[in-house]
Amino acid sequence: MRFAVNEAAVKGVLTTLMPIWHADEIRRIEYLPGGYSNRNYRVEVRGCTYALRLVEGSAPRPHERRYLDIDSAPDVVAYDAARGHLLTRWIDGPLLAASPPEPDEAGVYLAALHASIPTGVRRYDFTEEVLRMFGKARRVDPAIRDCFERIAWRPTTWRGCHNDLNPWNIIRVADRPSFRTLDWESAGDNDPLFDLVGLCVGLGWGIREAEACHAAYHRDVAGVQAAEARLADTFRAFLIREYAWAVAQLAIGNDRDEVGNQVDTSRRALADWG
Repeated sequence: MRFAVNEAAVKGVLTTLMPIWHADEIRRIEYLPGGYSNRNYRVEVRGCTYALRLVEGSAPRPHERRYLDIDSAPDVVAYDAARGHLLTRWIDGPLLAASPPEPDEAGVYLAALHASIPTGVRRYDFTEEVLRMFGKARRVDPAIRDCFERIAWRPTTWRGCHNDLNPWNIIRVADRPSFRTLDWESAGDNDPLFDLVGLCVGLGWGIREAEACHAAYHRDVAGVQAAEARLADTFRAFLIREYAWAVAQLAIGNDRDEVGNQVDTSRRALADWG
């Protein structure tokens, strides 16, 4: 599904976020494809470039601002805590999806990211989240529900995590930190392996790459269990979450092509894991 840019709506949000701006100062509005829940835009105002996240409906995220304070998050210009609209400075650099790392580099990146994320802001409960999303869905594949109940995945270690870590949410940059990480809506305490596996899934990696990634991660972070069986179950858990999110989004009317594709790809990937 393609979206036409509603310039009046975008300018209305921008001038609400930044009352010192006038609509006629907004020189460029470019829709950025790839966002599954929100609408994202590149905008130019007064000679500077920004990224705008426009949330449809009311989506208060009282915890998110705390995570946006870390150095590797984008630089916040304005934030509407009641609606979820967010304006940040534009970050130049390739997405990790276009410039993929080796497993060792990914593990080092993830260890540094987790060291910077605060713990205790909120808890991301995998089981609660999946059940909530299953409850919204029109239909849940019985095989996926059975897998969810069978593995009964739970964190063994709690740490501040991103929980939606994929190579489209990570930008390589020339300065330090060497990566900037976007989309902190789902951040909260969880098992660090959930982030590690999520990154591996997004990069098309399997269990061997995940083990190599964890070996690099473990050099800097102790106490995270990563036996092969645990990694395999975490792959299943992450894919179940991806499936559950997508079927719930379709049920509430977010029928973008990419959301429908996520239902199919996560279902097929889970079938491969058995």
